[in-house]
Amino acid sequence: MKAWNKDGKPSDHPEPWGQHGIFSTMRIFPGNKIPFRSDHLHRLSESGKQLGLPWIPKTETINELIEEFISGMDAGHGLVRICIFEDIIGISSRKARSDGNPVEGWLIRYRRLKPGIKLTVEKELYGSLSELDVEKEDWIIIDPKENDLRESATSNIIFVQDNKLMIPDKRVLNGIVQQNLLPILQDNFFVTRSTPQDQDVTSFDEIILCGTGRGVAPLASLPELGWTSKQNDVFKIIRFHYEELIKSACD
Repeated sequence: MKAWNKDGKPSDHPEPWGQHGIFSTMRIFPGNKIPFRSDHLHRLSESGKQLGLPWIPKTETINELIEEFISGMDAGHGLVRICIFEDIIGISSRKARSDGNPVEGWLIRYRRLKPGIKLTVEKELYGSLSELDVEKEDWIIIDPKENDLRESATSNIIFVQDNKLMIPDKRVLNGIVQQNLLPILQDNFFVTRSTPQDQDVTSFDEIILCGTGRGVAPLASLPELGWTSKQNDVFKIIRFHYEELIKSACD
């Protein structure tokens, strides 16, 4: 965990959750390959502008700091989180252990403050991930007023019924992995953009999570809504396309 102030001098990395700022998490593959790096950096810049941060580091500066940071990481897979606060940029890392693992979902009633931005101030959401075994569990966000399922704390959600895909589009963060997968999904499946209500969940055959840390992973169950996965057929197809996409991005 490292941090620098806006003058480029080393600083203490603050506890992110509860701080005013933005973040994005990138996946590091062997050879220090970072798929969709430019997408992540563009989103950081645009998010900083939308939030009105007084200081947003230049893309070149962020790239230099990332390279410096990952040069000291163990070789292989990992996750690197970049946080930009009012006058500090911080970078931290953790092992990538959840990629492709089946996930048990637990409901969290929450409405994100700015759905298109990953905000460090959302301690109630991101800070509460420490209550779970994130390798195997995730918070599934249910809107406290409208009772619809929009995304998880770590991923976008793809709902599957009769080999048709439903992807929520209402007040969600359109994740970078999902954005890059979407043209492939539209070529291979019938895709609708809609947000299911909690009582609709039992009609789905599969629920698939899609994000930087999880890659593409199957939701195994959502006990509070009485849902259990009926199959993994579509997951296997989407996972195959995801792995091909990552391979291409790392070449």
